[in-house]
Amino acid sequence: MGRRQLWDRAEVLAAAMGLFRRRGYLGASLRDIEEATGLHPGSLYRTFQSKDGLFHAALEAYNEQVVQGRVRVHLLEPADPVAGIRSFFTSAFETGVDPDPGCLLTNTAVECFAVPQAAPGVRQGLETIESGFADALTRARALGRVSAELDVEMAAAQLLALYQGLLVLVRAGTPITKLHTVTDGALASIGPRKRDSDE
Repeated sequence: MGRRQLWDRAEVLAAAMGLFRRRGYLGASLRDIEEATGLHPGSLYRTFQSKDGLFHAALEAYNEQVVQGRVRVHLLEPADPVAGIRSFFTSAFETGVDPDPGCLLTNTAVECFAVPQAAPGVRQGLETIESGFADALTRARALGRVSAELDVEMAAAQLLALYQGLLVLVRAGTPITKLHTVTDGALASIGPRKRDSDE
């Protein structure tokens, strides 16, 4: 009869996500992982085979829980898709008094030159965001909130690039007023039409 597992996988992955967001893949040592997750090296290697295995599991969980969750709340569900796009941007920097450790996708994308095995997970997360933008823009076009001539595919790709740039600025400690200016520029790029109630 095997020994009963005394730790919770979801809690370990949440702790690993937080660590990798703060330190990055390269900056997180095995000692950091042990301290953050409470996992002894034997448990780590028995369950995830390696630091790389733990990182992949954490990135997969981040895509499922954080990325898909944010896309659903801000881009897929709002009745006003343009307002949802704005809130998707502003929620990245209006995080209250606690400093945000940054997006795991963005932070990892910067490290992909040294961690190429992480690239598929990063691309999957970015494609989820781009697809969410495309969905919101398609609904906005159908509602007359943006031009009927808007190229949704191109606009979604531009919003993704602007959003990733915004996250880098957030990580660099850019003043919130400038982040709002970037957000206004992103919205201007899709040319949202004012609703009658806004005029």
